Amino acid sequence: MGKGTRKNLEKAFLGEAKAYFRLKAFATQADAEGYPAIAHLFRAVSEAEGIHALSHFGLLDRVGTTEDNLKVSFEKETFVNEVAYPQFLKEAWAEEEKEAVWLLTKARNVEERHARLYRMALSRMTMDTPPVYCLCGRCGWITEGVAPDACPNCDAPKEDHRMVD
Repeated sequence: MGKGTRKNLEKAFLGEAKAYFRLKAFATQADAEGYPAIAHLFRAVSEAEGIHALSHFGLLDRVGTTEDNLKVSFEKETFVNEVAYPQFLKEAWAEEEKEAVWLLTKARNVEERHARLYRMALSRMTMDTPPVYCLCGRCGWITEGVAPDACPNCDAPKEDHRMVD
């Protein structure tokens, strides 16, 4: 694939992925404001953008074997946790953005947890029974097994957790 095409596919992937999440947020807001038909439209277009993003990503040959994908995911989560988020936090502290500091700290902690989960998965690739994962709906913390009484990362109550398919 030519360099220009690859660069454009990478840009297109990023744009489509951002649109996917932006439209999901817009749908949540439309629901909160009492516009279910608009929320439904935002969700539908969001799903279409997700299809585009996955198609672009597929052409970029970024999906390897499951073992390779786990290794890449572990490396990326480790980088984000150890390099990117500390820089983000440093800047947020310098600008005295307390809410951003709180959100970035929680996200950094979750990224560290994700790296651990990937590392554990690498050692258990041949498990017959997959683990049960429970997701905190507030911060994204993932717990193996049942939902904790309170999230270890953000203290969200048990009812703010859901099992992941």
